[in-house]
Amino acid sequence: MDKQELKRLEKILFAMLGRQPDAFGIVLDEGGWVSIKELHQALMKETGFSHITERGLTQLFSLYRPEKFEWQENRVRVRPELQSPDLTKYKEATPPELLYVSIRPKAHAHVIARGLQTNKKWIVLSTEKEMALRIGRRRSRDPVIAEVMALKSSKAGVVFRGAGKVLYLVEGLDPQWMNIPPLPPVREKDKHKEPKSSEAGPVGKKTPKDIAPRLEQIGAFVLRGTPSHVVSSGLDKIKKNKKSRDRDPEWKKARRRKKRAAKNKMPT
Repeated sequence: MDKQELKRLEKILFAMLGRQPDAFGIVLDEGGWVSIKELHQALMKETGFSHITERGLTQLFSLYRPEKFEWQENRVRVRPELQSPDLTKYKEATPPELLYVSIRPKAHAHVIARGLQTNKKWIVLSTEKEMALRIGRRRSRDPVIAEVMALKSSKAGVVFRGAGKVLYLVEGLDPQWMNIPPLPPVREKDKHKEPKSSEAGPVGKKTPKDIAPRLEQIGAFVLRGTPSHVVSSGLDKIKKNKKSRDRDPEWKKARRRKKRAAKNKMPT
């Protein structure tokens, strides 16, 4: 990275962390901190910076240590004295009539049933549909975008906080305040797809030749917590004994058959 490219990178990072984080879909923690991972995800969408890796960004702060920034392990911020005033003071604010939020496809059904919930401090909403999509694509390739009846829910008591000009924050939101797209129809080929399981397959399904059968499948049982090497050694011993008997010469096999026949004829 030459000096000119480094200067461009520092300039956009300063704007993202110290001036207008909302314009890049970023919400800073108290004190102006953000994780390197989240910063990198936002930077990747900016023209001319998609080639920079998360590791390279970490090295920029940990090794080069640009003077306008502070770095601690996996997070970074612009020095407090250089930050815009009230950068992380998210005050209560009256939202516009509509806001937009991104939903991960895996959480689609859950949001329809229970609304928006998070294990983080805030749920991030945007005044712009494109920004909501941009934020959602950091977590999923094809996020679902839902409309939020923000003004109506605010009058009903939902607390919104402003985070710059285009972002709003809430702690949670009931589904009655959202227009959520319906779940996509189940594809025909997925209707017959069996759920993945680490357990044995259905009864009657043959075990592949190269895979040793489970002890339960050959009439044995295994106590929970049995070390894996004990189980595997038992299977190896069974297979070894069987192969050894198969390789015996014919006279040995005949002698074994004769012994078994004599044993069966012994009086009880």
